[in-house]
Amino acid sequence: MKRTLVRNSWIIATLIVLALPAQAQTPPQSSPQSNSSIRTRSEAVLLDVVVRDKKGRLVTGLASEDFQIFDNGEPRKIDSFRLVEGTEATATGGAKSKLDPLRQIRLVTMIFQCTNVGAQKLSREAALNFIKGDLPQNIYVSVMAIDHKLEVLQAFTNDTALLRNTIEHATRGSATDFTADSERVREQLESSLNSPSTGPQSGPDQPPANTASFVEAQTAKMLLSMYDFIRESAIRQTGQVNISALFNAIREQYRLPGRKTVLYFTEGGFSVPQGMEAPFDNIISTANRSNVSFYTVDARGLTLSNQNSAAISDLNRAAAASRSQTTRITSEAVSRSEANVTDLAIRSTRGNTQNTLANLAESTGGKLIANTNDLKTPMKKLAEDIETYYEISYIPEITSYDGSFHKITVKTSSLDLGVQSRSGYFALPPGMNGIANPLHAYEVPLLNALASKELPRDFPLQSAVMHFRGQKDQPICVLAVDVPLEGLNLVQKRPEQWEGHLSYVALVKNEKEEIVRKFQNEIPISIPGDKIKAVKTSHFTYAEHFELPPGHYSVESAALDSENENRISARKISLFIPPPSSTLGLSSVVLVRRIKDKDASTTADNPLIYGSQVIWPELQTVVKQDSSANLPFYLVVYENKSSTLNPKLTLEISKDGLTLGQKLLDLAQLHADQEGCIPYLGTFPLASLSTGHYTLRFVVQQGPETAEEFASLTIQ
Repeated sequence: MKRTLVRNSWIIATLIVLALPAQAQTPPQSSPQSNSSIRTRSEAVLLDVVVRDKKGRLVTGLASEDFQIFDNGEPRKIDSFRLVEGTEATATGGAKSKLDPLRQIRLVTMIFQCTNVGAQKLSREAALNFIKGDLPQNIYVSVMAIDHKLEVLQAFTNDTALLRNTIEHATRGSATDFTADSERVREQLESSLNSPSTGPQSGPDQPPANTASFVEAQTAKMLLSMYDFIRESAIRQTGQVNISALFNAIREQYRLPGRKTVLYFTEGGFSVPQGMEAPFDNIISTANRSNVSFYTVDARGLTLSNQNSAAISDLNRAAAASRSQTTRITSEAVSRSEANVTDLAIRSTRGNTQNTLANLAESTGGKLIANTNDLKTPMKKLAEDIETYYEISYIPEITSYDGSFHKITVKTSSLDLGVQSRSGYFALPPGMNGIANPLHAYEVPLLNALASKELPRDFPLQSAVMHFRGQKDQPICVLAVDVPLEGLNLVQKRPEQWEGHLSYVALVKNEKEEIVRKFQNEIPISIPGDKIKAVKTSHFTYAEHFELPPGHYSVESAALDSENENRISARKISLFIPPPSSTLGLSSVVLVRRIKDKDASTTADNPLIYGSQVIWPELQTVVKQDSSANLPFYLVVYENKSSTLNPKLTLEISKDGLTLGQKLLDLAQLHADQEGCIPYLGTFPLASLSTGHYTLRFVVQQGPETAEEFASLTIQ
């Protein structure tokens, strides 16, 4: 928006309330630091359970009394039970009913990640065999691929012709894989280093007995060190790409009911890099909350190599590096393997990448398909799993939403039967199905606080949602959270340094109590000793703008002061988002705490931008009477661009319900930008106002149209 400075003054009745020019205002100074299925409340946990006999045949004749459910080892009573077969469901007692196709949608997401020609051929044949013939009406399949990121090649459809063409396209790439060549060279280098002719030298100061052997040994060490670095980088990069891609493939699937399946074709799987364990666990957690099962396919087919060869190699090298460290008697430089001996030992536990695929599948109620060149039978069983299963629910009886993992065990009355179901869920507070990003440890107590009947108020916390319009007349929200620093525990750790710790979470929920937006952060506070008095009188303010579809929402915010003791404050407010409008309108009235220059983090669509600066809102509406203080305010007039008339803005002030006066604000010198926005920034002094509660009512009129907004203020 183009911003224009306000240049007018006015008087309301006997009160002298001046709208000072924006250049003359002195805003108060602020802090210098600018710096599904699984339900875990009183609702049920819903499980899709597949049962097979020893020969792999589906078992469909069981009743609810044939099952036992354990949650964290504690038996739970089955709340509901039925057998789903195709388009029919059989309840306890044998009564059959037709399934609502709109509520029994079955989604299958095919993901291909194969570069080897043989793996591409095997995965192509398996995928084409899966969609052979006509798909049932309620099964929809999409096709995706993982390259450097997740690529969507075909949206969900039951058109088998489209799916066949896309599968052919996804599995006939020309990428070249040199992994086998690189592994062969690595084995040769390790072998040569262990041979008598190139074994360890007696010391760096002694001349080599054989120059050729010495050069061979040193170059082998150099290349192995390079190989280690490349492999570590590849493991981390591949793991990060795969974890991100798989998570993105399922993150939105909670929105639709029904059984959902991911069919993931890959070559051998991948390792979960150190530090990425939580994001990987979040895939499993999100899948289980969203009724998604992973069926992972190692498209290498039948392999003769040991799946643990990489793990054994890493473990052997870690042992060798450790021995080298303990026997070192010279000042010879430390090798990379010696420096990373602990990392090598940890990596050896993750060397069998097929275990990652097994974990992903078994934890979400799916299956690992591996070590076979015939995928027809597994694909047939997969189709059966999608169509035929027991739908069982139970009440989890959770007493503490502490984010811990709750293991689910499903048993049958016969030990000869195999049960396939989800491994468990994370005990997250109500309404967490919509959360896509990983849950941090500091969020759990905050989410628990928001789920409690009485919201804690251990220290001052303010929150507000302000409304504006975007360039296409769509509603834009600004969420603001404010915490006065004087309310936090700031501890003097050193004579010249004070420290504290603040974390916050803000949730936006729709009418179904689903979380549609989540904002969070953890902020360490460090303040020099000579600044502590000034900083303690300032505030931490967080502001975020976003768009929402029209409707009713609630906004929940909580903050945690974790220095010395955990203190929490929380607030809930309601929010209504109207449909987009091009008629006359007003934004929220924003009381201004301060104005700062834009920086690299300021986006162009931020509605609080004013020229080259950004407005920071003041959420505290109780102020002390001060003869020298001015209270800044900001709003935007949205004129009706189809009207030829100029809008007029009026401010009316009342105290304790009694109107004191009103004044027409001159908009003649202000010019709307091309979107029809007229920003208005002004101040009024507090000296002329006595103590009490005031209401500011802004009314804009353009021809027959009017719009109004209110702001409240208490002066003590």
